[in-house]
Amino acid sequence: MLLTNLKLATMADGYGLVPDAAVLIDGDRIAWAGPRREAPAGQAAVDCGGRLATPGLIDCHTHLVYGGDRAEEF
Repeated sequence: MLLTNLKLATMADGYGLVPDAAVLIDGDRIAWAGPRREAPAGQAAVDCGGRLATPGLIDCHTHLVYGGDRAEEF
């Protein structure tokens, strides 16, 4: 599946924003991401209406009230 018409936040070359981007999903993986004009052809496309796509962000902190390691929760 090819997600098109995205604003894509990327960490390539520091932080950047690709204004007219696409993301190719292959099964459960991101197979390609970049400017829509460079997207692989022949994919079923989904228009995302100009929405922002960001990398998966993980907030891996804990609070002292938990008193230790919370790794088992994940």
